[in-house]
Amino acid sequence: MIRLFKRLTVSQTLLISHLLLSLIIISGMSIARYDSEWHRQVKFSAAIAKQSLQSHIPMFSSAVSGINYATMTLPANVATISEIDNALFVEVSGISDYSKTELQIRYLPSAQAVWRGDVSQDELIQSQLNLTRLQNQLAQVEANNTIKVRKLSYLLEKAQAQHSLLERSVTMQSQFSMTWQRPTHFDKHYVLDEQRFVMHIFLPLRNLNGGGVWAVFNAHELADFKATLMRDIALEALLALLLTMGVVYWVAHWIVNPLKNLAKSMTNPVNYRSLEVIPALERNDEIGQLAQAYQGLLLKIAQQLDSLRAKSDADSLTGLGSRYKYTRTASPYIQRHLSDGKVVALMICDIDNFKAYNDIYGHMQGDKALVQVAAQLEASLTNVDLAYRYGGEEFVVLCWRHNQEEVERVGELLRRAVESLSLIHSGNSDHNKVTVSIGGAMTQLECKQKSEVNAELLTSELFATADKALYECKAAGRNRTAWANVFSAQLTPIHSVRGSK
Repeated sequence: MIRLFKRLTVSQTLLISHLLLSLIIISGMSIARYDSEWHRQVKFSAAIAKQSLQSHIPMFSSAVSGINYATMTLPANVATISEIDNALFVEVSGISDYSKTELQIRYLPSAQAVWRGDVSQDELIQSQLNLTRLQNQLAQVEANNTIKVRKLSYLLEKAQAQHSLLERSVTMQSQFSMTWQRPTHFDKHYVLDEQRFVMHIFLPLRNLNGGGVWAVFNAHELADFKATLMRDIALEALLALLLTMGVVYWVAHWIVNPLKNLAKSMTNPVNYRSLEVIPALERNDEIGQLAQAYQGLLLKIAQQLDSLRAKSDADSLTGLGSRYKYTRTASPYIQRHLSDGKVVALMICDIDNFKAYNDIYGHMQGDKALVQVAAQLEASLTNVDLAYRYGGEEFVVLCWRHNQEEVERVGELLRRAVESLSLIHSGNSDHNKVTVSIGGAMTQLECKQKSEVNAELLTSELFATADKALYECKAAGRNRTAWANVFSAQLTPIHSVRGSK
């Protein structure tokens, strides 16, 4: 992971870091907003549901306290409960304050149904027996006993109503399938089931022995609210992310891109001479100051390079061109004049038996001899020729002429010029003075070859050919010139040798 981050550019690092930071901030704010608005809406829905039940609590408490099923099953009360918005199910349970009897009444608002949820088979049998007993007693009472007939009729009517409730309760209990479960714990009297989107409400009764109302409400409006809320938050998060990307782009355009352009300019040689190539120079901020400082450094480097190039281009002893200057200028020189149709020549001039000269006369005298030979060579050339000290006692001369004969005359002129110095050299036994051997190679290209020539390769071939010609001079007795031609980098045999003793 660390290696991956090290490979990132500044723009990539800026983009990734800002994107991660933005995602963290946007995610945090989105989650906080969702949590706040969602819980606020849930509390609001729960408050409305509790308020719709609150008005029934006194009636439920009184009925539970006195085990008054009749009150809780009155059609008017059932109709009122059925009118509660979004109510799916209501259960009232508690313990009587007088007989300590548990009771449970259930309502199904959608069907306007009510039944007892605590009916047992024994209670149903006892109710049937009680109903039969009252019917028998009423049949045995004399018709003229009005008071007793009325009393038994009232009790029979009440028993029939209770028995009818019991039978209806048994039927409803067997048919009713509860698709939700009562929560074991109510937080602040409500629990939201987000899988089924139903709201469970629990309100305590006011009777002494306790009890409560458990109601289930349809909460699909909360599902719609949740979907809308998440969509709005996602859209706002996307807009915030796009805004962040816009800011990152602006930062990259205003800060990173100028830095990248400044870095690219470091590899462009034109920056050593031109101030206009760096637009950041016109800025007045820190990047502008950096660009100005960098440009000042470039100017100093350019001055130092000019100074070093001037020193490295000239041989410190002889003043001729250095070997470095030869490698830099030889190929362009040859290519330029070959393109003009000229005969171009490369000559290697080597002082004969120069090691013996140093051994006999010393290195200081040897340096003086080198200086004199170099001066004589340079004086014998024209302003279109180039002379270099290639190394030690070897010199390289580049020249161009209109034909081969003129080129050969240049070589012979150089040999005679050095010989005319008449510097005594007893170690050069054949001549007893300082002389040079010159190996030369010349070339001239036809028109069809000009576009095909490789200047660097041809320069190497010219040097190699001249070196072989120089070897022929040394083998033939020194103090002479030898020439060979090179056409399209193809060597022809050395054709002539000149010299004197």
